[in-house]
Parts: sequence; C-alpha cells; structure tokens
Amino acid sequence: MLVPQSSGTEYSDKVIMNATRYSYDMKAPVGPPMWRDDCLGQRQSPINLDDVDSISTVFPPLEWYGHWDNREEGFMMRNTWHSAEVEYMGEMPFIKGGPLTAEYILAQVHFHWGTSGNSGSEHSLDTHFFGMEAHLVHYKAEYGSVSAAAGRLDGLVVVGIFFRSSRGNNPELNGIVSKLEEIIEGNNSTRINGDAMEWLEGYSDMQNYYTYLGSLTTPPCSEIVTWIVMKEPAIIGERQIEEFKRLKGQNGTISSNVRPIQDLNGRQVFYSWRDSSASAKFQPSSGLILCYLIFTMLLNFK
Repeated sequence: MLVPQSSGTEYSDKVIMNATRYSYDMKAPVGPPMWRDDCLGQRQSPINLDDVDSISTVFPPLEWYGHWDNREEGFMMRNTWHSAEVEYMGEMPFIKGGPLTAEYILAQVHFHWGTSGNSGSEHSLDTHFFGMEAHLVHYKAEYGSVSAAAGRLDGLVVVGIFFRSSRGNNPELNGIVSKLEEIIEGNNSTRINGDAMEWLEGYSDMQNYYTYLGSLTTPPCSEIVTWIVMKEPAIIGERQIEEFKRLKGQNGTISSNVRPIQDLNGRQVFYSWRDSSASAKFQPSSGLILCYLIFTMLLNFK
C-alpha cells in the first residue's frame, strides 16, 4: 500500500530548514556554534557510530514500500538554499519493520556533502567520514505530516545512507546529478526522470544498520528522530560530488552542509545485523528480545 502525496509532504520549512536562520560556516554569526534551542539538547545528531560501543541485535526485517519505483510522473528536485532535495509526487512510499512499531511515510530525500571527498557525511563510522550522505525523511503515518509530527518523540524516522567517493562516476546517480545544473540558484526547482531513485533498490535487502534516538541535524534540532543509518555505503564519483557543490545558498556556493559530530551523552546505539544465511523468520534469543523491548519503550515514551 502506498499513501497519496496529499497527506505526505504538507510540511513547513520551519520544521526542518529555515534559510535565514542558520549557516554551516563555523565562523558565521549563525553557524553551528551559535545554534540554540534544542540544538543544545542531550540527544543531538549526528554522532559517531561504531561496533564496539553498539549493542548487536537482530530486529525484524526492515520493509521498504515504493521508494525506488519507476514513476511515470517523475520527481521534483529543488535547491533549498542548504541542499538538493528530492520530492516524490503521486503515491508516497513508506517504511516499517526493523526497530519501528508503526508505518512511516516518506516526505523527502536530501543530501549532505563536504569540502573534500572524505568529509561529506554527517555521521561517521568508526570515526571515518564518507564523501556524502543521503537522508530519507519519514514521518509517522498517524500524525499526517512532518509539521504535525514535530512535537512527538516518535515523530520522524530518518534513514541515512553513506556514499563512498570514487574516481569513476556512478551511472545510477546520473538522473539526479545531470539535473543539478538546473537548480544552481536557491529555491529553483526542476523535474527529474521517473527512474532517478532506482539506486535505492540496492538497500531493499539490507539489514545491517545502526539505529538510535536523536535529532534533526538542522535548527531547530528537534529531538524527535529515530535514526536508521545503513552500514554499507553507496558509490558516488568525485566529479559527481563536485556538481552538488556548485549549488548556491544564501552566501555563495554550498561547499559544505554538514553539522559537526555531537556527544552521545549516554545514549545507546543498536547495531542490527542479518547475514545471508540467516532465516527470514525473526527468531531472536531472550537477550535480543530484551534489547528490542528497551528500544521500543524508549521510542514510545512521550
């Protein structure tokens, strides 16, 4: 089942991005050191992820519905002044399973990159950064929109996907990268082909990921996000990353749009693993069940 777009992307830019209130420049008057409100909270994102300090567990399979479908109507992509954002039209994809106790509807996909090929991800893996990171922003279906979900601890689920930079381009990303020249200026938008998100299909069977409770990585940094960060990266060409860096924000080109790593502050990170020989049926031990119950209790605490 897919959900009509009319109930999906009716969100306010004030919830996730406000171009006039913040910058990624560490020296700017509105740069990350000056972010206030929830940005000073105890459950902030992004964080460093590692196997040593994570609880290894097996969640039920993570289920994707419609994220990589070839769409006749295509997609809209726009320059938000801070990133390139892809919006779905028509029926909206959703995700469920894994650590989630409900369905979450996709609102948009956006990208983060850095000044160099090894500093473009927001999260890090064993202190290692990647060339870029995609964020798939979902809201809980029962809340009806991102703005309605903004005040709930379990309001949003963001799936993070790393991109490892390579010398050669990834042709699966051409549908997005080739259209970036049409949204160089802030607030510009363009339509992209219906097969532009098929690269996501590679994650349909992926069950190796980190999950934790965190926040938006942009002001107001609301602590309402269940993060699911895939361990295996996608591939992107170095020249393709350069095309993203041509986009313009409030103060010239967007050379970097990553928030610095935040303290864990005692939070627990879960690492979900599932190898190819594992049964498709979820049969965890009592210890794994306990981990799952603790996680869902935290998730549903409002």
